Amino acid sequence: MNKIIIFILSAVFYVSGFATTVGNPLNPEIIEEGFFISPTSWINFRVGYEGDFISDARLYNALQKGKIDNFKKDINSGTLTLNFQNRMDVFGVVGEGRIRSDWRFENLNAVSRLQLESNYRLYWAAGAKVILFQWCNTALSTGGRYTFMKPSISYITIDGIPQDKGNSRIKSKDWQIDLGLAHRIDLFIPFIGVKYLNAKERVYDSPVVISADNQNYVNMKNKDRFGIYAGCSLSNSKYFMLTVEARFIDEEAISVSGDLKF
Repeated sequence: MNKIIIFILSAVFYVSGFATTVGNPLNPEIIEEGFFISPTSWINFRVGYEGDFISDARLYNALQKGKIDNFKKDINSGTLTLNFQNRMDVFGVVGEGRIRSDWRFENLNAVSRLQLESNYRLYWAAGAKVILFQWCNTALSTGGRYTFMKPSISYITIDGIPQDKGNSRIKSKDWQIDLGLAHRIDLFIPFIGVKYLNAKERVYDSPVVISADNQNYVNMKNKDRFGIYAGCSLSNSKYFMLTVEARFIDEEAISVSGDLKF
């Protein structure tokens, strides 16, 4: 059994080195006892932290069909979750995030490489997760989530030369649905699942050309809509839980989260 646990944890960290937070399918019931709300109460709440670090969102230019070489997000947030009868979570997420990206484009018969970085700005998300079926320590759940952020640009360089960033901004939004399976093994709750992600990013109002055909905007979409997520939570069923999660195929990302139940 210990070898299985070590293998699962090693796999999670391995794919994260290469890979929108989903969460453990058993989240609604992992923490059975809170600090002061009775376990028999039909409603309770949790507060927590969520760090989401996307190393490559795997996007393409929706206008010219060209590849976006890199699109990265660093997000740190606080979470508030309402739990209903240890079967359903409804949650909100508020924090700040930053975007970094680079791509190549052809303009006036020359290929240029653009790099940009945004300021840290408001990030928010909302979603829900519900346990569909449960057999002893194994559960199947589904959930969904919508996220949004609209940071201003900190800098733009083209071929290494700083450019006027003006009032340029990035509008980032996505929604996803997921289906996952989790199994409790004492303190550990490993999980795996599949998800559908629809991500859209738009860089606009740039005072300089940032795309082919003299365009001052870029519309991006994710290339692969279906992905896999895997991870492991740690909890003694009282007061807290910690989770590490990796996502890949549709994006390369890792997230770390922790919750306290009241």
